[in-house]
Amino acid sequence: MRRSIYGKIIDRVEAMNKLLIVLAFMGSAYAASSQLIEHHELSESLAEISGLELLNDSTLITFNDGGNKPQLYLMNLKGKITKTITVLDAKNKDWEDIAMDEEFIYIGDIGNNSNKRSALKIYKIKIEDVLKKKEVKAKEIKFSYGEQTKLPPSSDSLFFDAEGMTIYKDSIWVFTKDRSTSPNGYSRIYKIPTTPGSYTVYKSEQAYIGKNGWLTDGVTAVDVYEDRFYILTYNRYIIQEYKDGKFKTISTFEFNSISQRESIVVLNKSAIFVADEKNPLTGKMKLYKVKP
Repeated sequence: MRRSIYGKIIDRVEAMNKLLIVLAFMGSAYAASSQLIEHHELSESLAEISGLELLNDSTLITFNDGGNKPQLYLMNLKGKITKTITVLDAKNKDWEDIAMDEEFIYIGDIGNNSNKRSALKIYKIKIEDVLKKKEVKAKEIKFSYGEQTKLPPSSDSLFFDAEGMTIYKDSIWVFTKDRSTSPNGYSRIYKIPTTPGSYTVYKSEQAYIGKNGWLTDGVTAVDVYEDRFYILTYNRYIIQEYKDGKFKTISTFEFNSISQRESIVVLNKSAIFVADEKNPLTGKMKLYKVKP
């Protein structure tokens, strides 16, 4: 069900209240462990930026999250918008992350803050169309979680919100955010085929993030580079390897502040792009280029 404006405001107020408490004990700059190369303020058109991919060597692709228009934005590596694209016959209920393979981009309408959504959706669009057209058509990949038997589940079983998504080994991997009252520290991972259709999916893997709750340990975006997973939260990104059915943390890079960082993409071994939304406490939306 589409979130009402009132419901979205309540979500933001809840997040900001918790964020204010945390920020009172933290600095405002990036930690030395993740060297800032450069940063750029983004257009007001991207006030709720969520999701980031590298379309080619000079172009990033992104969008705004739930409740905004079903539009994609191309921008250069300095964060300047170069093109706006409308996805025809699509709705932005809660777009969260974007992934890409050699021929297609995938838009994850996978947000489920209240754990009340039973039908989630991924839009599949040709990269060629994105580069050539201002209006594009998408095919739909629909899915639901097999374990989600109540809408919403009880407060100790709120496992079905998701903001992170990537392509790995020819499948879409969705990383969930645990909103339960007593989180176990793991992000559940669901694998979804890239072929349009309707699917019921079940947890296939899990990755340990942390047990401090969704504000600091909730996965907000994911990217894969050279078989390593770059997992973003509001206050850090974690690099993990996946081997023999298990995730292992290789390194963690913390920021000295918390903001609504909901976008990550790896440029190369020496640079990563991270973007955050606009909010009243941490300021304008920005695109950061950092060195691990």
